[in-house]
Amino acid sequence: MRLETIVSELHFAGDTEREVLERIRGNEAQIAQAARTAYQGEGFQFPLCGRGPLTRLAVVTYLLPGWYAAYRAKGIPDGVILDTFRDVSLRARLYSEITGRAGLSEEDVIWFRHLMHVALFQIGALQFQPFEMIYLDEEGIGEPYMAFSAAQKAALPAGTPVINCHVPRGADLSPRSVEASFQSAKAFFSKHFPDGAYRAFLCYSWLLYPPMVERLPETSNIRRFAERFRVVGACDDAEQAFECLFMEGPERAPAHATALQRLALRRRELFGFACGVIGI
Repeated sequence: MRLETIVSELHFAGDTEREVLERIRGNEAQIAQAARTAYQGEGFQFPLCGRGPLTRLAVVTYLLPGWYAAYRAKGIPDGVILDTFRDVSLRARLYSEITGRAGLSEEDVIWFRHLMHVALFQIGALQFQPFEMIYLDEEGIGEPYMAFSAAQKAALPAGTPVINCHVPRGADLSPRSVEASFQSAKAFFSKHFPDGAYRAFLCYSWLLYPPMVERLPETSNIRRFAERFRVVGACDDAEQAFECLFMEGPERAPAHATALQRLALRRRELFGFACGVIGI
């Protein structure tokens, strides 16, 4: 699929599409060179992270036709590919809302390594990633970030194939939408990754943190999403929650804050990070 066709399907907000295409067309030799080295190196110290925000976005966009071909080579249908690639325009819009400029953050660049490896799929409201079970504890990451029971680790040992679940910002978390997403994901992975032998859906997220969830009304979509999971570990690290609730920082809370934002400002101790699983 041609670059212009993919870009038109991303539905960039405002003038971002024009700015991205102008950056690519006006500097194609430099963009192509930056694309060749974008994800080289070890760890997450990718050369593309050191570029300017608009160049980061232009290079990621320039790489999409190649990534599209890699997805198609695995038999992934166009609908899933383009839905997945729209994460680029979503993150560009969020970056613009925060900074007033077209571009991507360094964190966005690091995140899009999953596209390079054909390892992220938007299926309905949610994103899914083939994964291996990891426990964020002393044994798993070298620090006691969370605690997990021996029984849990015996039932789902580290390294077991799982499907990691991510919730994009603004995702429709209504029960019908979420159920459709999980059911479609089961069918998708069964068809396209038949040898995966996945044992569970995994989700590490602030949305699952029990003290917060318990404060939400029973009709809350976040609560109903969280209750699908069996929470097996948690900690009081509220960084992700506040990053998601207050993109520009809690000191710049919107004038018309949501109930959840108001709760976070009043009771930070109710927010944290949790690990949940759903058996398959």
